[in-house]
Amino acid sequence: MKLICQKNYIKEAVFLCEKIASKNLNLPILNNILIISKNKKLKLISTNLEIGIEVEVPSKIEKEGEIAVPANIISNFLSNITQDEKITFEVQNNNLLISTYNSSTLIKSHPTNDFPTLPDLKSDNFLLLPLNDFILGLKSVWYACSFSSIKPEISSVFLFSNKNNNITFTATDSFRLAEKKFNYSFDNLGPLLIPFRTVAEILRIFDGKSGKININFNKNQINLELDNIKFISRLIDGIFPDYHQIIPQKFVTDVIVDKEDFVNSLKVAGLFSGKLNELSFTIYSDAESLMIKTFNSDTGEHTAKIKAQITGDELKIVFNHKYIFDCLPSINSPQVLLRFSGEGKPLLVTGVKNNMFQYLIMPMSI
Repeated sequence: MKLICQKNYIKEAVFLCEKIASKNLNLPILNNILIISKNKKLKLISTNLEIGIEVEVPSKIEKEGEIAVPANIISNFLSNITQDEKITFEVQNNNLLISTYNSSTLIKSHPTNDFPTLPDLKSDNFLLLPLNDFILGLKSVWYACSFSSIKPEISSVFLFSNKNNNITFTATDSFRLAEKKFNYSFDNLGPLLIPFRTVAEILRIFDGKSGKININFNKNQINLELDNIKFISRLIDGIFPDYHQIIPQKFVTDVIVDKEDFVNSLKVAGLFSGKLNELSFTIYSDAESLMIKTFNSDTGEHTAKIKAQITGDELKIVFNHKYIFDCLPSINSPQVLLRFSGEGKPLLVTGVKNNMFQYLIMPMSI
C-alpha cells in the first residue's frame, strides 16, 4: 500500500474512528483502525462490535493494500503534526510508514485478517431526512434516557412513525419522558430502539454537519450514511413502554412563563437545591407570579417569584430541579407552558406556540 493524502482529511477521519475503537483486552484487534486502499479509494474503519464506522478519505492511491494500526497512536501522532499539509502512507515490512516533508515515522501494525468485517445491511426500510432535524430530534430527548443496563429498552431513544405519519423521538428513565415530533410523512419507520451510547456517537460524529442523512434499518441494525461517512449500530431488541396512556388528559392548573426568565431563575435556584435537587413550586390562583423555592442545609435557601399567567387551582408541588432545567433548551418557543395535573401527579412542559416537543415529569414525594 502506498498513498498520498491531505493532512486535514486523514486527521478528521482518524479522530472519528478513534473514539469507536475500543480498549479491548480480549480482542486487541479492536483497538486498531483498519486502513484500506482499494478501487482508487481510501477507507478507514473501526468497530467495537456494537457500533462501527467507515470513513472515505480523498487521496492519491499509488498502490493498493490494507493495514491495521493502533487508534490512539495514529490519532496522537496526527494531532501533533502542525506544519505539513501532505502525508504519505506506505506499508513496509507489514508496518505503516508515515512520511511528511519534515519527518518519517514507523508505526507497528497488526494482522488485518483478525479485523472484523462491518455488516452489509440489506433492507428495503430506508428514509432520507434533513440531518439538522435528525440531530435535533435526538438532542431533544436523549438526556431523558435511563443510564441503567437493567432495562435496555429505556436506555435508548425510541424512534417511530405514528398514525399521523409524524416522525417521533422519545426517551424516558421512568421518572421523566421527552417526546419530539416532526411533520414528515414516512409510514415505514420503526419502531427502532437506538442505544444511548449509539446516540452519543451519532451526535459526536454528525452534529455540525449539513445535508440529508440516509437512514437504512432492519430489526437488528441501523445504518446512517452522509457524504463520506457510513455509521452502523446494533439496535435494542425490546419493547418500549406504551407511554401515551400516562400522559395526562386533564389539567387543574396552567402556568405560562417567559422562557428566558424561567431559565435564569432556575439557574440561581439550582445553586441552593438540596442533595435530591428538589425544587418547590407554589401557585396561587389569584396571583400573577409563580413562586419557586430551593433549600440546601450547606449553602442556604432561595425564593423567587417569576411573572406568570395562571389559570386554575392553587397548588404546591416539588420536582427535581435538574429534570425541569434539562428540557428547556428543547422548547422552541419564547414562552413555556407548565401544565399541572394535580398534587402527586405529573407535570407536562411544552411551548406555548410550538407543542411539537413535550416533556413529562413525575413529582417528588418529600
